[in-house]
Amino acid sequence: MRALLRAAALVAATAATVVGATVEPATAAPASLFAKVVVIGVPGLTWDDVKASPELTALVDQAHVGSISVKTAGPHTCPIDGWSTISAGTRAWGNVPDQPCGDLPAVTDGKVAGWQTYVDRQAEHHTGAPIGRLGQTGYPICGFGPGAAIALAKTDGSVANWQPTFDPSRLAKTDCGDAIVDAGALPLREGRPEARQKVADLVAQARAAGGWVLLVGVSQEDVNARKQTLVAMQLPPDNGTRWLTSDSTRRPGLIQLTDLTATILKGRTPATVTPAGSDETAPLDGSAIHFTGKLHTDAATVIEDRLDANQRYEQPRPTLFFVALTIVGAEVLALIWFLASRSPASRHAAIFTLLVQGGFYIAVFLAQAAVWWRWPAPGFSLYAVTIGISVLSAVLAQALLKQYAYFGLAVATYLLLLVDGVLGTPMQLGSMYADGPVIGGRFYGFGNSTFAALGVGALVTAGWAAHRLLDKNKVQAAAAVLVVGGAAIIVDGKPGWGTDFGGILALMPAVLLMAWLTWRGTLSLRALIAVGLASVLAVMAVAYLDYLRPLDQRTHFGTFFARMLEGDVDDVFIRKLQMAVMFFSGPAGWAMLIAVLLCVFATVFPDRVPSQAYRDFYRSSPMVRPTLLALSVCGIVGMLLNDAGVALPAIMGGFAVPILVAHLLASHQPATVSRESHLVQES
Repeated sequence: MRALLRAAALVAATAATVVGATVEPATAAPASLFAKVVVIGVPGLTWDDVKASPELTALVDQAHVGSISVKTAGPHTCPIDGWSTISAGTRAWGNVPDQPCGDLPAVTDGKVAGWQTYVDRQAEHHTGAPIGRLGQTGYPICGFGPGAAIALAKTDGSVANWQPTFDPSRLAKTDCGDAIVDAGALPLREGRPEARQKVADLVAQARAAGGWVLLVGVSQEDVNARKQTLVAMQLPPDNGTRWLTSDSTRRPGLIQLTDLTATILKGRTPATVTPAGSDETAPLDGSAIHFTGKLHTDAATVIEDRLDANQRYEQPRPTLFFVALTIVGAEVLALIWFLASRSPASRHAAIFTLLVQGGFYIAVFLAQAAVWWRWPAPGFSLYAVTIGISVLSAVLAQALLKQYAYFGLAVATYLLLLVDGVLGTPMQLGSMYADGPVIGGRFYGFGNSTFAALGVGALVTAGWAAHRLLDKNKVQAAAAVLVVGGAAIIVDGKPGWGTDFGGILALMPAVLLMAWLTWRGTLSLRALIAVGLASVLAVMAVAYLDYLRPLDQRTHFGTFFARMLEGDVDDVFIRKLQMAVMFFSGPAGWAMLIAVLLCVFATVFPDRVPSQAYRDFYRSSPMVRPTLLALSVCGIVGMLLNDAGVALPAIMGGFAVPILVAHLLASHQPATVSRESHLVQES
């Protein structure tokens, strides 16, 4: 027991040391540029609009540029959602679900009409978004247009220092420290060129006021609009034209909507940012905008780069369906052939297709190295590259490791993701397993799907390492589990690497459980409680150490710990629970749950599984049971504590089960073959 606690303390201390390391920020804009910020928001402004407008194209060579993710709390980002998010500094929910976007509310008698409706909507959907925060700061910000009224309204909906139309002369007044301008949503069809010209004219007028202008898309123009990352430009640039970024995305050329609020509040005193009456416990989701990278001087090249980037962000999820359909379809056909004929050829085909599915967990990340989004037909290119790498991975694993090909695929995934994490997760952006900018999930680090792949790779690799050492020394074998699993925990959890709080919550108990079973062989209730307690203490120690850092240096580890101390985590838990429960709105979620429970059943009660090959495999090594139990614990804990819900263990099963079945088919010879071999030997 004490050894288990010491092991947990060692893993936690190492992780905490790494978590405490600072992350290099991008180059920040000089503080003098924040003397006046003029945000011009244009719902629906795309890089296709910039390409179609000579005036907007000309601005590219005069600006830091990038794309902006406009995902908010609701399923659609209508103008009301975008402006409400700027008001709150966190993702807000403005539009009524399953309804068109509709007009923005009017300002009547100095108040936004129906303001309380939008306040109540945040509580209804548990967003935790304190709309009215930006207006409540007391800092002199002037607004123009209906969207600016929403962004600058106080917590009671009242609006001051606001005009319905843009007046450039006001920007020079002392009561206009910063400004927000609603340029109006671009029409979907007729009148769009004229609207683009209006935007270019607004930029020219605002630039004359000094400071700098931030031209951004703030939402989609309509619920049926094609979702993509929109335009972001900062004029004039400082130190040459470069790429916009922020610490909330850590990606050159990419910012998010909540960064606008953080940028406006950059350099303001804490008293003006969180005055009495505002929600001081709700942190800003965004970070002040920076610039980074090499100079760019060719507008046409920059625009094409942004259009290519949109392909990179949009294509992966739709393509995932066709990749999965191809691989699963091939597996089903091969297994039907095998069950019908039991021939050697059909067996080899079934084994190979199962290994191809295991290879997919390598291909889904390694495909980014092909830069497929710059190829002709990006969607098909991604499909072809992913299938090709999946097949090649299966061929190499089978050729080099024969019946142990399953282990090669697992360890390759483990090592690939460790390297990716240490390098800052370059293989995640544009991956089919990353919730990219359009979806508004993770901009950096490991998401739930990636963690599922890492969890399987780490635990299988740890089990194999312990298997090789178990006969020599049980302590060394248990230490190998802690080293292999601990490396995955550190890479998965370190800010700037995996940055995955939920992942270490699931992986820590799985690793400690496997280490305990490797060392002692049996599991008592007391030991199980100790594993759970040690895991919680280790994770909380990491979060607490992050909480001790200055506010502007904390990651979501420390932010969550602060909210927990203040009793402000209800909305977080409710939102995550709602997302997890959403999987059960259709038959797919229930099917995944049944499959997960069957896998856990096979792990706990192997003798009841109607497969002699599986029962033989379960008894073939003392490390099989600890490895399978660790996989089950990781999946179940991940399902209960992450917003991915049942999808997380289902993805783990989608990796582990096919390679295990492939191993069983490769290693278990049919009885007829065994009898024939026996007769040959007798003769």
